[in-house]
Amino acid sequence: MRPASPWILFLQDFRADQSTKLKAKEVLSEASKKWRGMQAGEKAKYEEPAQALKAKYSEAMKSYKESGKQDAWKRDPERPKKPLTPFFKFMEEQRAAAGNPKEVVEITKSAGLKWKSLSESEKSRYAAGWAEAKEKYAAELQAYKDSGKEAKWEKRVGITALKEKMQVRIASKARTQKAKDANKAKLQKAKAVEKAKKAKETEKAKKAKEAEKVKKAKAAEKAKKAAVRSKAKAKAKV
Repeated sequence: MRPASPWILFLQDFRADQSTKLKAKEVLSEASKKWRGMQAGEKAKYEEPAQALKAKYSEAMKSYKESGKQDAWKRDPERPKKPLTPFFKFMEEQRAAAGNPKEVVEITKSAGLKWKSLSESEKSRYAAGWAEAKEKYAAELQAYKDSGKEAKWEKRVGITALKEKMQVRIASKARTQKAKDANKAKLQKAKAVEKAKKAKETEKAKKAKEAEKVKKAKAAEKAKKAAVRSKAKAKAKV
């Protein structure tokens, strides 16, 4: 963990002193105001221990890097090294010739342009042995994995735990998504059922209306015929 800055050390003290006087959201604002108004001598109370913590951290980090533990965490020393591609062999040669590590961007850009301008015969000396080295690397890498060394290293540096956490998160996310999809499908089905029900009711009402219309038409026709017959009878009596 990185060492606390003077401001953080001051903030810790301020929070402890103001815990019962200020609301949580007001602490940072008030602390900032007080910090900006402090004299250099007042800030020294926090700057000196912060410098001591920083020096201690730098020394510990230096020892950590020199011990090789940082590199071992980044990459297992026993893992086979991937062979350089023809282009990266050429790039390495160009960087060595330049001799100024501060100009990495310029060197990389220049080397890229030079590589493009090389003929196939010029590139071939960098490609020599690449195919064989690639096959050898693939075989060594597989043997490394099969030996269980990769799994042991990942467990030692915490990668296995991170992978397990990631799998748990992925599984949880998948379950959540599955539940959402199921709920969505359920709602869609309910909507479809409701729509079908309304369509059925509409069709039923339409048929009932048509039937009523036919019934009224028949009744009207019957009444018309009855009126004609009644009229005819009355005329016959006369």
